[in-house]
Amino acid sequence: MTYSSDPTLLIKEPATADREIIKGAGNALVVSKDGDAKLLEIGGTAANAVIDYVRVLRELALESVHGNRSSADRIAAAQSGRALELMNQGLIWLADNLLISYGTNGILPLLRMVLRAAERYPITVLGRQAPKAPVDTRLTLDWPNWYPPTAADQLAAAQSLSTLATAGQISRETAVRSISDAYGVTDVAAELARIAKDRMDDDC
Repeated sequence: MTYSSDPTLLIKEPATADREIIKGAGNALVVSKDGDAKLLEIGGTAANAVIDYVRVLRELALESVHGNRSSADRIAAAQSGRALELMNQGLIWLADNLLISYGTNGILPLLRMVLRAAERYPITVLGRQAPKAPVDTRLTLDWPNWYPPTAADQLAAAQSLSTLATAGQISRETAVRSISDAYGVTDVAAELARIAKDRMDDDC
């Protein structure tokens, strides 16, 4: 690492020589017994240059991996899950491509190979016999959301769905299905039946 210095001359009066001062190692300064002369080595500009250089390197590294260049220290308010997703859209696009490469074209073919092997050979997983499944079983990969919805996101979605269902633009089944993943609803029909039963109990 090269030291970048820019010495600044400090003279304490009185000086015995009244002449133009030329900075340099080969020029001597003559002062009286009450005078003094010093060189101030570092004024902070070199450190700032290093900080700016490291900041540029960080931005280049983030761009190379499709990362987000924005600084979290400059975000004053809490961000919703959708806002964070849009902020890191470049990184999410890269991860989505990797999901296709290593998920759809990687894990799924391996799982189909395991199903075909299980038809002929007994397979044990952690000491237990693995259940057999038909080879033509439809396999899908369920990827969760990159950023879970915040309370504000869920409130806004609930208000939008309630308005659309009340106006008759969507059915209640569609409204429940659209939020089934966020609330862990596996059977939409059973959930609608329980909602209807709760309403009947409240009316009674």
